[in-house]
Amino acid sequence: MATLESNRYGKFRVRVMKVIRHDESHHDVCELEADVLLQGDLAGSYLSDDNSSIVPTDTVKNTVHLLAHDHLTTCRTSFANVIGEHFLDTYPHLSGVTVELRERKWERMTIEGSAHPHSFVHAANGEPFSRGIFQRGHEPVLSSGIRGHLVMKTTASSFTGYNVCDLTTLPPATDRVFATRLTAEWTFCDKTAYFPTTDASVLSAVHEIFATTHSPSVQRTLYQIGELALERVPAIRRIDLKMPNVHFLGLDLAKLGRPDQKVVLLPTDEPAGEIEAVIVRE
Repeated sequence: MATLESNRYGKFRVRVMKVIRHDESHHDVCELEADVLLQGDLAGSYLSDDNSSIVPTDTVKNTVHLLAHDHLTTCRTSFANVIGEHFLDTYPHLSGVTVELRERKWERMTIEGSAHPHSFVHAANGEPFSRGIFQRGHEPVLSSGIRGHLVMKTTASSFTGYNVCDLTTLPPATDRVFATRLTAEWTFCDKTAYFPTTDASVLSAVHEIFATTHSPSVQRTLYQIGELALERVPAIRRIDLKMPNVHFLGLDLAKLGRPDQKVVLLPTDEPAGEIEAVIVRE
């Protein structure tokens, strides 16, 4: 006999872009893609022909657009909170809402040394996102982060002293190129944080550790990033980090009459090592 263990539904990839007009020429922009999933007393729609509990996914899409008009600024995490609270306040039979907002980041063009007031260029290094998990009767869990943030340094990285067995062919490296497509998600202590400042501070900690600290392994660098982020940003309580390898392999050009100086490298990221950890505040 079958039974319905859990269920949820919603609308994915709801796209919206808002122009925030401060005056006739000075504008900000925010472009988002939203996923909204609803949970609650919905079993009847799965177990019978009764659709009375279903909020149509088209309504979900329209709600995101209307709330963007009324509430969206340049802060996607605050907007995730607006969406989650709206659905719980409006539909008493819902018990939970999960919201993810992914941002296409635009930054101002620089013209003759000055930031242009209404012209922008796509800032393409990674995909910023925010997530909100809302359960009736509980405080929302809000987080922010970035996926696929590509960083690289050409020295100050090594990898030696690792476990060796009969299947180990990797030679030790005392000086290597280190690159990764970082994914990071930091969870806020509460919903009162000033999210844009927090996001910038976390990324600043990422860059500082990566650029200024010798890396004996991806694992060690990952932990140091999380440690500094928690130290610098009291508004967050945990940070989830993923740092897959983006390899640059030395090419042997001896047969072509060039000495092996490891200055010409082959970029490759498949297959890739995957290094992950969660660092939390004690």
